[in-house]
Amino acid sequence: MSTSADPYAEYRRRLKHRQTIVIGGVLAVMAVLTVVCLMIWSGLLPAIYDPGFSTAEDDTESLVQPCPPTDATTVDITSIPVNVYNGTDTTGLAGGVADTLGDAGLTVNSTADWPMGDYSGEVQLTTSPAGLTNAYTLRQAFTGTVVVQIDETQEADDPTVSVVLGDQYSTGILSAEEIGQLKSGETISAPAGCVAATTAPEETAAAEEG
Repeated sequence: MSTSADPYAEYRRRLKHRQTIVIGGVLAVMAVLTVVCLMIWSGLLPAIYDPGFSTAEDDTESLVQPCPPTDATTVDITSIPVNVYNGTDTTGLAGGVADTLGDAGLTVNSTADWPMGDYSGEVQLTTSPAGLTNAYTLRQAFTGTVVVQIDETQEADDPTVSVVLGDQYSTGILSAEEIGQLKSGETISAPAGCVAATTAPEETAAAEEG
């Protein structure tokens, strides 16, 4: 005479089987996700989504630099008048750089916060068309990424160079002694993609009359 199977035991067997499948599936998915994350972290796979805030936006990416004058060579760096501006929230940044340049023999006319607000690059040198040789000479004093720009508000014949320090700047300047040892007469290389500086209005008018 046969006996019926215990329904409770059968239920427990099925429940245990279901739990095994669910737990095993979850562990398998977690293992796959872990491997994928490790591959993305190591660079083997591209990130699926870039939130856009992992790196600071750099103001230098869209800037086109003016070319230095043709066959320009560096000048005596101590002859360059400069202003130093802090384009960050870091107190004393401009003062430290101004002190280094002053100790190297340069004339520092002004030290202040940048009137344009925040600058997210490293170092930006602004000047007039007449000051481009000075700006490209002064660029040698900095060790990081330096961009040169024309200051449209500056007199066209003003040789002063304004140093703007940005969020990415971090003591990227030579020592005063090293700056003082920079030689004049060195060939200035034009940056890639540069464009000819805008001709001063006076020069344009003189050329048209001639």
